[in-house]
Amino acid sequence: MGINTRKIDKARVPFQPIYPDVLGAITGGPRINMDALEVAVGMYPRQAFLNQPVEVVLALQNMVDQPITLKIAVRVPTTDRKGNIVVIDTPKGQVSITLRPGEAGVLRLPIIAKPPTQPGKDFPVRVAIRYRAPPNARQIRPPGGGIRPSVLSVSPFKLQVLREVEYAAHKWNESTDILTVYFDVMPKRLDIKTEEPKARYETLWTTDEMEHETRQAVPFVPAVLELATSAQFGSVYPALYEAVVERFAARDMPLHPGEAMAIAKMMAYTVDVAPLREPDVIVEETRWFRGLCQVIGGDEALLECDRNEVISHNVFEGVLYEAVLMAFPILQQRVKENLGNMEERISYANRIMTWFSGHGEGDLSYIYLPLVLCGLVMSPHVRHTNMENPWELADELEHAYHGRLRLASGTTGVVFDMLYDLLEEYKRGLRYQRIDRPGGGHRSL
Repeated sequence: MGINTRKIDKARVPFQPIYPDVLGAITGGPRINMDALEVAVGMYPRQAFLNQPVEVVLALQNMVDQPITLKIAVRVPTTDRKGNIVVIDTPKGQVSITLRPGEAGVLRLPIIAKPPTQPGKDFPVRVAIRYRAPPNARQIRPPGGGIRPSVLSVSPFKLQVLREVEYAAHKWNESTDILTVYFDVMPKRLDIKTEEPKARYETLWTTDEMEHETRQAVPFVPAVLELATSAQFGSVYPALYEAVVERFAARDMPLHPGEAMAIAKMMAYTVDVAPLREPDVIVEETRWFRGLCQVIGGDEALLECDRNEVISHNVFEGVLYEAVLMAFPILQQRVKENLGNMEERISYANRIMTWFSGHGEGDLSYIYLPLVLCGLVMSPHVRHTNMENPWELADELEHAYHGRLRLASGTTGVVFDMLYDLLEEYKRGLRYQRIDRPGGGHRSL
């Protein structure tokens, strides 16, 4: 299949940039989603001596097109686990900062343990964050991460220090208003004079940098469009398969081979097939394509790299998001269950992306609904090699089905009922086409 000339020759779609994930560029992923605000909190360094300051580090990212004012306070213990007195100096009163639309920055809150505090581990430091979302605020940054910014208003040295902070993981059911980090007090005292702790805020990224991102990306739109639409059906599948295995495992959700195959097939369909096969898909409007333009705008050398590796490595989140939204209507035509309206599907996709970036615990439904289920349905359209036998996917998903079924309950049980029916339909189709299983034999659920 050659270049998708239908898409290239059509009237140009104005380039719409994506606000980059500044917070993810710092933390590597972990974040707490607070709707109009994303936060990552850590302690640096993790261990300290008496009279030595350590810092609570808050990476902050405004997600909306309006300024938001934050009220932040630090709460520290007054006694340790043994009942001994604990004295920790903190910035006085509440800290108030205002983030401009789309702004990202870092707030440092120094604290100092002083005598008669005794050495010990895991002294809790609680950070209370309050803000009120402005009326009519519109979300401008995709929740849960995405492409990295090409420029930051901070030196490489400071950026490296921020990346060395260990940012806290956060579960869905934990409070987002009060965040907790910990530090250790070591058995040594520094006889140094310390100043009163004062909060310091530093801007990392503003909409001025957004203009820079756009200016860099626009000249590369035609080249990226050709790169994006010039592949054979399914050619990106192997690279996406490797990325799916790695990325889900990194989120403590290791996949069975069949699950990874189906998810990668749905994602490959989204990239390689849908722009040609789905009438409503305009590749220039997809999140992954727009992100790819910005990535290549920041590093032109990527145009000379392997197309599939560039996509799977640099815009994985964008492809995953688009795959979720594309899969729902396709799957809805094949199942009896109501899979929700567009608003509910977008909300679900955002929840998956937020979990994928490091907020909360995973759920089996994130794997199967709709990605694995629709990946099974659309797999005949994504065969990256003529040597591939479609029975392999069926057999591997059967194995996954039996392994996962004992963990299924509630709505997840309904999802596995759908998987059973779709697998049976898939296998009937293979038998109708007289496609033999490698090595012969017969298996069933």
